[in-house]
Amino acid sequence: MSGLSLRNPLAPAVANQAPVPYVSRAGARGLGGLLGAAAVSPATQMDAFGAVGTLFSIVTRTSNATAQVDWKLWRKAKSGLKEDRVEITSHLALDIWNKPNPFMTRQENVEATQQHVDLTGEGYWVVAYDPRVATLPMELWPVRPDRMTPVPDPKTFLKEWEYSTPDGQKITLDVKNVIQLRMPNPMDPYRGLGPVQTILTDLDSYQAAATWNRNFFRNSALPGGLIQIDTQLVDDEYNEMVERWRESHQGLSNAWRVAILENGAKWVDRSYSMADMQFAELRSVSRDVIREAFGMPKFALGDVDDVNRATAEASKAWFAEMLTVPRLERIKGALNNDFLPLFGASARDLEFDYENPVPPDAEARNAELTTKAGAAATLVAAGFEAADVLDVVGLPQMGHTPRPVVGIPGQGLPGPGVVPETPENVLARARARLTRSPRRPRAAASDDEQEEARADWKDLLDELLADWEDITAAQREALREQIEEIVDGGDPEALATLTVPTDDAHAALLAAMVEQAKAAQQRMADMAAEAGEEVEPIDPEEDGGEELLAALAAAALLLVLLLASSLAAAAARLAWWYWGQGESGADVAAEVDAKLAGMSPAERRRYLGWALWQAEGEARWEILARMDWDHLEAVEEDDRSTCKPCGTIDGTQFPDIETARKAYPTGGYVHCLGELHCRGNVEPRWEARSARQASGT
Repeated sequence: MSGLSLRNPLAPAVANQAPVPYVSRAGARGLGGLLGAAAVSPATQMDAFGAVGTLFSIVTRTSNATAQVDWKLWRKAKSGLKEDRVEITSHLALDIWNKPNPFMTRQENVEATQQHVDLTGEGYWVVAYDPRVATLPMELWPVRPDRMTPVPDPKTFLKEWEYSTPDGQKITLDVKNVIQLRMPNPMDPYRGLGPVQTILTDLDSYQAAATWNRNFFRNSALPGGLIQIDTQLVDDEYNEMVERWRESHQGLSNAWRVAILENGAKWVDRSYSMADMQFAELRSVSRDVIREAFGMPKFALGDVDDVNRATAEASKAWFAEMLTVPRLERIKGALNNDFLPLFGASARDLEFDYENPVPPDAEARNAELTTKAGAAATLVAAGFEAADVLDVVGLPQMGHTPRPVVGIPGQGLPGPGVVPETPENVLARARARLTRSPRRPRAAASDDEQEEARADWKDLLDELLADWEDITAAQREALREQIEEIVDGGDPEALATLTVPTDDAHAALLAAMVEQAKAAQQRMADMAAEAGEEVEPIDPEEDGGEELLAALAAAALLLVLLLASSLAAAAARLAWWYWGQGESGADVAAEVDAKLAGMSPAERRRYLGWALWQAEGEARWEILARMDWDHLEAVEEDDRSTCKPCGTIDGTQFPDIETARKAYPTGGYVHCLGELHCRGNVEPRWEARSARQASGT
C-alpha cells in the first residue's frame, strides 16, 4: 500500500493506535459513539425471550447445546498439528473456566452468555481480580448487555466500559476487566447485532396475535359493533346505557347474549370473524420468520412430518455443525485471545479447545472400516504377519494370530504360468494408500538393535515410574508442611520460595540412566563384534567410566530440577487458589496435596523417558569415539507416529561424530516435532570392511 498515509487529517497531532479514527476527536459516550442511542434497547430484545414461544425454544436449544460441550486446555505443538498438542490438566485459567465464580458452573456461565449473544448479538464477562494481587484473575461473571456501555476513544479505540447498576449508578470498568463476545454489527464496531433485532416487528405481530386471541375470549363484549341513536343523549342517559351494556355483554359469562335496545336505537354490525383476521396464519408466518433469522430448520424444533434413524442422525449432525460449532468458535476466540493473556507468561503457548460436538459419520466410518479390512485380508493372504498388517492399515489388534493363508481366499492357488504377487509389492501399495513412505533399506541387525534399545528403555521407564510414586509422595509431604506454615503465617509472598527435596529423585534417576547406558554400551560392542571389530564396553561406575558418569549425573540433575520446579510451581499456584478467608494452613495444604496427587503423570513420564533415552545417547557417543567405523547413520522408527523431519533424517550418513552429534545432541533428533518423545539415534556402519571381507582381501 505504497503512498497510503494513515495519519488522521482532522487531528494530525494525535497518533492513533487504530489505523483510522473510529470516533470524533471529542470522543462519544453511548452505544458505540457512531449511531447514538439504539432504536431498540437490548433489554427489549431480552424481554422477547419470555414472551414469544418460538424464540424461547430456539434460544434454549442453541444455548443448551453450546453449554453442554466439554473443554480442555492444551499446550500448542511446534508442528502446529492438533494431534501433537499436550493436554494441560492443572492451571488457574482452567480452574476459573470450570468454576467461573462461587455461584455458577461453567455450563451455567456459557448458557447465560449464549442467551445474551443470541438475543442481543453480544455477551459480556466481567473479570474479577484478586484484591491482594491486582493482576491475578480469580473469577468470571456474565452480565446483561443492556447494562454495559462502551466508552470510545479517538486514539485508543476503546477507553473503558461503563456498567449501569440496577439502582441507576454508573461504575467505570477498565478494558482488562471486560471480555466482550459479539456478532459483528456492520454499522457499529463497538456493539453486536443479533437476529432478534432484525425481526422485532414480526415478534410484535406474533405477540399481538396471541394477545388478541386471549382477549377475544376474556374481554370481548359481543355482539360487537355500533349503537346508532338519532337523538343526542344527555350525560346521565349515556352513562346509564354504557353501564347496562357492560353488565349485560362484557366478559366470558356474557358472551353471545341477545341485546335489547330501547328508544329507537339501532345496531350496526362492525365485527370481524377469526377467519377474516387470519390470526392462525399470522402466527405461523411469524414462526417461519423467526426460524429464518436464526437459520433454524423446522426439524431442530421437533417439527417433523416423517422421521427415521437416518434423518434423525443427519439432523443432529447438521445442528451441531451449523449452529453449535460457530457459537463455540466465538467463545474459543474470546478465551484464547482475551482471557488467557490475562495470565501472562504462565499461559504462553496455551490454548482452550472444545470437544467436537459433530457426531461421526457412521456411513463413512463403516466404509473406511470395510476398506481397511479388505486391505488387511489382502496383506495376510500375501503372507504377512497379522499383527504387522493390522498396524499398517490402522486396525486394532485382534488378540490372536490367524493361521497362514496360502493364496487369496476364494480364488485358490495361482495357476500354471501365473506369477504370484510378491509381499513387497502388496506392502508398497498398502503404504502408498496410507501416504506413508517405506523405510529406507537397512540391515536386519540394525532393526534388532533399535528394537532391543527401545525394549530396555521401556522396561527401565516402567520400573522408574513405579519407584517415583514414593519419591513424589515424599516431595508432596515436604510441600504440605511448607504450605501449612506459610498460610498460618499469613505471608502469601513466601509461596514463591517453596522448595522440593531432590536427593532421592536424583539418585533414583541416575541409577536408571546408568543401567540404560550399560545396556547401550553392550549392544554397541556386540554390533562391532559382528562387523569384526573388538571394543570393550565400559561401566560408568567402574574405572574409566568417570566422564560418562559425570555426563549422566548432570543430565539427571537437570531433569530432576525441572520436575521439582514444575511441582513447586503447581503447589504454589494451587495454594494461592485455595487460600480463602479464615482457611487454616492445614486445610489449604490438604486441598493442595489432594490436587497434586490427582495430577496426570504424563509430564513426569515424558521427562523421565527423555532422561533414559539421553543416557542411551551419551553411552553411544562414548563407545562410538573408540570404534573404527566407516560412517554413522541416523536410525529412526518408521510408523504412523513418525514426524516428517524424523522421516527425512532417517538413513542420513554422517562422516564424523561432530556432525552426527549436532543432529542428535541429547538422545533424539534436534528437529523432531515430538521433541522429548523422539525415538531416533545414531548407529555405526562398516560397509567398506564388509566388502573387503566378502572379497577375501
